[in-house]
Amino acid sequence: MNRLAIFDLDGTLVDSRRDLADAGNAARAALGLPPLPLERIVGMIGDGAGKLIERLTPGCSAEQRARAMAAFRADYATRLTAHTRPYPGIPEALQALRARGWRLAVATNKPLAFAAPIIERLGLPCDALRGGDATKKPDPAMLEELLAACAAERAQSWMIGDHHTDLWAAQAAGLRAAFCAWGFGQRGEAPATAVVASPAELLAVLDG
Repeated sequence: MNRLAIFDLDGTLVDSRRDLADAGNAARAALGLPPLPLERIVGMIGDGAGKLIERLTPGCSAEQRARAMAAFRADYATRLTAHTRPYPGIPEALQALRARGWRLAVATNKPLAFAAPIIERLGLPCDALRGGDATKKPDPAMLEELLAACAAERAQSWMIGDHHTDLWAAQAAGLRAAFCAWGFGQRGEAPATAVVASPAELLAVLDG
């Protein structure tokens, strides 16, 4: 059986704040709403695009939100990696884990149509990927699928993420969880086996 490290994408492997915020403001512009500052939009990210659009368009109708979502997806598809980059130390940490025999996977609430090109363009090693097209974290379904796809031993595997949805999903799947303090997500009251201050600490925590 394999040891599997399952990573969240946004706020864990990559800093995607600028591209997501720009697409978020494109969604608001489609409804005639003024742009919001980057940090305000960043605080709305983490529970999937649907929730982001809801938070970006308070008081709007379902029809308006559908238009906003269409604008968001169209705009975001043109940028993806315009400003998005791996966090410093992430490529080295992933290579070190792989060298130690870890399988590497990504579980993200981002649709696969966006997640897969980002991972490919940035050259991030990934043995298996699941996106939020069907179920979203904190539902553990995609984690369960990744464990099966990678023939991984549950007791030896981890979920690594910067948001409470990652940590609750890990608990539901019976996985150990590492909270990434460098990300832009929110931990809230979610449990974590470990708190990791930087990507350089990942190997020691996971192999510890």
